[in-house]
Amino acid sequence: MAAAWITVVAPYLPEIVRLARPIFTRMPPQVDIGQQRRIDVIEAQIGELQDAASQNADSIGKLAADMQQTMQALQLGAERLERRLVLSNRLAIAAATAAALAFAVAAYALAN
Repeated sequence: MAAAWITVVAPYLPEIVRLARPIFTRMPPQVDIGQQRRIDVIEAQIGELQDAASQNADSIGKLAADMQQTMQALQLGAERLERRLVLSNRLAIAAATAAALAFAVAAYALAN
């Protein structure tokens, strides 16, 4: 079951990792940078974090929708297989009953 989840999630992993690691605005290494410049850089970083969070939320929403569709398809397949299994069991019981009756008739015929 775990392998099935990995195969479903695997195509989305690079996108999730890419969105989770945004490239933040770097402050240039200057000694005499003013307070306003620092505030501007911090505001830019906050904006990038908000954008990354929005993109992550969108990607997670898409992934959740795909997972839901996958789970529904798996549930439908499981129900179909369960019905086929019940039918196969009934057929096997009918065949075993017919074989037992044939054996009984053959044993009776040999005894007489």
